[in-house]
Amino acid sequence: MSGLLHESVTRLRLIGEHRAKALEKIGITELGQLIRYYPRRYLDRTRQLQIRDLVPTEYEVTVVGKVISSDVRRTRTGKTLLTAHVNDLSGTLKCIWFQGAQYWHKQLIPGELVAISGKLADSDTREFLHPAVDRLGEDGDESRMFSTGQIVALYPATMDLRKVGLESVNLRRALQEALALVQHELTEFLPDEDLRVADAFPLSESLYQVHFPESAESLSRAWRRIRFEEFFFHQLLFALRKHYNRVVPGVGAFDNIGPITRKVLDALPFSLTEGQKDVLKEVRADLSSPIPMQRLLHGEVGSGKTTVALLAAAMAADSGYQTAFMAPTEILALQHARTIAPPAQSAGLNVRILRGKQTFSQKREILSAVAAGVVDILVGTHALLNEKLTFPRLGLLVIDEQHRFGVEQRSQLAGKGKRPNLLVMTATPIPRTLRLSELGDLDVSALRELPAGPRKVTTAVRYAPDRERVYKFIIEQAQQNQRVFIICPLVEESDKIQAEAAVEYHKRVSNGVLRSVSVGLLHGRMDSDAKEEAVRAFREGVTSVLVATPVVEVGVDVPDASVMVVENPERLGLAALHQLRGRIGRKGQKALFILLPGPKLTEDAKNRLSAIQSTDDGFEIAELDFKLRGAGELFGTKQSGDSEYRHYIPERDEPLLRYAQERAFSMVGADPELSQYPALRERFRETHLPKLGLLAGG
Repeated sequence: MSGLLHESVTRLRLIGEHRAKALEKIGITELGQLIRYYPRRYLDRTRQLQIRDLVPTEYEVTVVGKVISSDVRRTRTGKTLLTAHVNDLSGTLKCIWFQGAQYWHKQLIPGELVAISGKLADSDTREFLHPAVDRLGEDGDESRMFSTGQIVALYPATMDLRKVGLESVNLRRALQEALALVQHELTEFLPDEDLRVADAFPLSESLYQVHFPESAESLSRAWRRIRFEEFFFHQLLFALRKHYNRVVPGVGAFDNIGPITRKVLDALPFSLTEGQKDVLKEVRADLSSPIPMQRLLHGEVGSGKTTVALLAAAMAADSGYQTAFMAPTEILALQHARTIAPPAQSAGLNVRILRGKQTFSQKREILSAVAAGVVDILVGTHALLNEKLTFPRLGLLVIDEQHRFGVEQRSQLAGKGKRPNLLVMTATPIPRTLRLSELGDLDVSALRELPAGPRKVTTAVRYAPDRERVYKFIIEQAQQNQRVFIICPLVEESDKIQAEAAVEYHKRVSNGVLRSVSVGLLHGRMDSDAKEEAVRAFREGVTSVLVATPVVEVGVDVPDASVMVVENPERLGLAALHQLRGRIGRKGQKALFILLPGPKLTEDAKNRLSAIQSTDDGFEIAELDFKLRGAGELFGTKQSGDSEYRHYIPERDEPLLRYAQERAFSMVGADPELSQYPALRERFRETHLPKLGLLAGG
């Protein structure tokens, strides 16, 4: 980008100081960034639904009408309630808000045209509860209310944007002016042949049509160009990473694999599965090569990934190298250390654990031992990022559940060695499409079998009338010395609020319906000692029931646990539910996974609950979960939120993604400097090259 594209958004008539600050909070300061602020959805007024035609549905529908009233009142319980009426000449729709009443009251201006999106619960009352509202920026002129042939872009609106009046209507006005200003600088950088194969518009036309579509067909071609560009640039990152991994030297080949590895193998209290043997052959081949290993190992809870990591560390030790093993929680780090220490120490390896809660003198002693090269395997959490920690011969980096670490943290740890070998592990099987789109620079290994054989876990969904029977069953199991998890409702993505919900739930059941049995508590805001004690008491049977937040999803290993009850499971994704289910029946005993959903279930929630009952295959669950939930961000520093592959639908877009991969890898293979494509190279350098160091392990 150059020239006007780098001009401040304050160049626009509608953007003053306050609006510029609101835009800056979402990462927009320049015109070039603003024109890439894509709509979240569209209102297709060529297919406008009238209020009189509304019927109860499981999906959201949209009507356009004029606000005829908006009233706030207090309920008998002292809460604020907003009721608004919207009319479209065919009828009147009543809209009710129990939250944000004062805010929405200011937004719903009588006489103004709005798009109301929601679900009709009852055709007799014609009411929407908490619908989404988009102000269309028009007065309620009846002659324009049902205009056809128009597709209106609706944009993500934060509270800050709303406060300064930058909702969809004013964003469209600002975008119209911005596009007019910069259109001559929107130089195409993708090859013509790729646009032709992708059936996509050139850059300038795409950006105009995605904001102001003339038809459904032109909107489709505009989005195909945007999606292809994103796919292509991400695949270029992967292709370049693969290229540099081959040409930039790492720690070197491990050329002495054998003696220590055999001792560790002999010390294991079990035999390896065929799947573990196959993966270890792949790992050994990687480590024997001068090209640093970049491997992802995915498999279900209990499939033996930690054993593979231990034997990889033994291979490193055979050649005189150290291993750093990073886990996202202290509970999981301690579990890994307990698992690997006995066989490793019997082979003469020095295993230490570095934790946040250790005393200054304990940490100093461990740091000195690592720096002196006498520690062979160092296990830890974020404490491994300690700037004073130095490895003289770091040869292997193992990262467990890498999605739980920020990319800078992974890169920072990798930077403590000379391009060490990387083994990434996750207990969430990775869908095929996600492996292609997110993990293109990693070789992938999978552990599909469980050492103890298939788990005997029955999944059952129970509803409010069954609650008393469920509690009675919990008491019976506890009295028989069984271990029972109760997972608290996931209130929202906040450790504090989850913890408060768990504490309140624990207090209620331990003093009430479960008072006859011992009930423990575990949540993310407890200090590490308290967490350890809660898990120890549960493991040893001091407490028979453990009330917990989904923190148990990773790292809480209690093999005797045979029952888990999940409150409000509709608030969790399929993969999370399957991870939780993997925490029971670990010894091969019969186990029961009980789901207690709330009274109101969306169609998506019903589909998830049906899917979790239909299969216990984690790889199948992963594919279903990806289709239902999407991918999350693939690169950069953000770890949650909407996918960078915007409007990406796997079934529809995989051919486009595969073509992007083929083109990127062939292009880099023939011309790593992209010298034949100067415009493409310039755009890539400006927008994506800084992310090259953030891929995989950094």
